Amino acid sequence: MNYLTASAPTDWETWLEFFLTGVKETAQQAADTSREILTLIEKDRRKIEELGRPAGSVLRVHLHLQRKPIITIPATAEQLSLSAPTVAKALQHLVKLNMVHETTGKQRHRLFTYHHYLEILNRGTELPKRAIRGS
Repeated sequence: MNYLTASAPTDWETWLEFFLTGVKETAQQAADTSREILTLIEKDRRKIEELGRPAGSVLRVHLHLQRKPIITIPATAEQLSLSAPTVAKALQHLVKLNMVHETTGKQRHRLFTYHHYLEILNRGTELPKRAIRGS
């Protein structure tokens, strides 16, 4: 195929328009997701501040969840230089506020997720139903 034919500029322009539309839509989705996450974090922070005395450690764990939305008590305690009982109590408050879910159902080796945060991040990444049925 000769890339210097008269039709090449039209093909190139069509491809460039398609590509730039994709870039624009992706950037808009990223901006919308960022705004939604910031709104969630702010709303949750205000609820935590209403806890009174325990709010300090709960806010530290909440901030940690923003960087790492799936956590364990021992790893979080080590990373935040807090005791495991302090982290466990903070997570208990976050569970009660429906911000965090414990996912294992166990008493030991529990995983906690910042579920609303993860839902926002995962939105739009689901496989199409057609792809699921085809497998």
